[in-house]
Amino acid sequence: MLNRLSLPTLALLAALTGGCGPKSGGAPRISGGGATFVDPIMQRWSGEYKTAKKVEIDYVSKGSGYGITNVTSKNLDFGCSDAPMNAKEVEAAKAAGGEVVHVPVTVGAVAVVYNLPAAKNLTLTGEVLADIYLRKVVKWNDPAILKLNPAADAAALDADITPVARAESSGTSSIFTEYLGKRSPEFAKAVGASKSPKWPAAGVLGKEGNDGVAGHVKDAAGTIGYVELAYAKKNNIPFATLVNKAGKPVAPDAAGVTAAVGAAMKVKQEKEPYALHPLAFSFTDADGDAAYPIVGASYAMLFKKQPREKGEVIVAFLKWVVADGQKFATELDYAPLPADLTKRAEEVLGTVTFE
Repeated sequence: MLNRLSLPTLALLAALTGGCGPKSGGAPRISGGGATFVDPIMQRWSGEYKTAKKVEIDYVSKGSGYGITNVTSKNLDFGCSDAPMNAKEVEAAKAAGGEVVHVPVTVGAVAVVYNLPAAKNLTLTGEVLADIYLRKVVKWNDPAILKLNPAADAAALDADITPVARAESSGTSSIFTEYLGKRSPEFAKAVGASKSPKWPAAGVLGKEGNDGVAGHVKDAAGTIGYVELAYAKKNNIPFATLVNKAGKPVAPDAAGVTAAVGAAMKVKQEKEPYALHPLAFSFTDADGDAAYPIVGASYAMLFKKQPREKGEVIVAFLKWVVADGQKFATELDYAPLPADLTKRAEEVLGTVTFE
């Protein structure tokens, strides 16, 4: 039957169906994925950029490990991670496609959220948090918590603590455990800083994504967890004030993040993974009275060698993100990148080559 159709008829069918390939003149489309930390602002960037530049950005929020693995395997055009690639991950990427560049796209606070109706304003330290996740502090009326919260009613706080952590490979976990290890040598030895920390065998509950941790803490009394600040505010969950390195109680807000970033950028990064990448910094436990102690960045990762047509679109989007896109940071509970970091990020993106 088909071989008897006339050429004009075939042409008409092709026009009506649009053919089998991509539509001619359609909007460019790039794929990203990884860290849930950056997802709220990434969704805003995607919408704003589509309106301004007619480019579609698809972002899959599945954790930093997903971003690293899938940019390495070239299943994504760019990945996002809150933990820069370590030496092993860098070598795997080189074997798969060459050098990968890391560009910070946003900075924000990791909030310690909790569900404790008897204590709406809780103050904690890194040392106490470490002991909670080591399962050494298991009651809300533990003397170490009461000492930090003298106005609290000890009887009302007589409840078990259920710590909640990320179940998947997570940059937010890396930021959180890095901080706890800086405040507690015991935690550093037993757990260490990791995207996939080995928690004590019993007592730490795993949930997928920032949204999974936030949702569980919101619904379950007695729980405590760690999430990017936007998830705490979106879910209306109380979050703790933390005593920082200078001994000052600080809330997780943009001012505290900015102070931490400014202090950390003055410190030479000598440890892996930060020393492996020119724009990677450890922002946890920073110096200064105003610095919030659990701060991290999300990094966009892409191969330095890109196919010309797709690569130019990716780089143009990321250059917009680190510059114009920063104006959306504060309203979404992040902090804008410092001007110097934006400039340096643009320079790194300028080193990407197109083939």
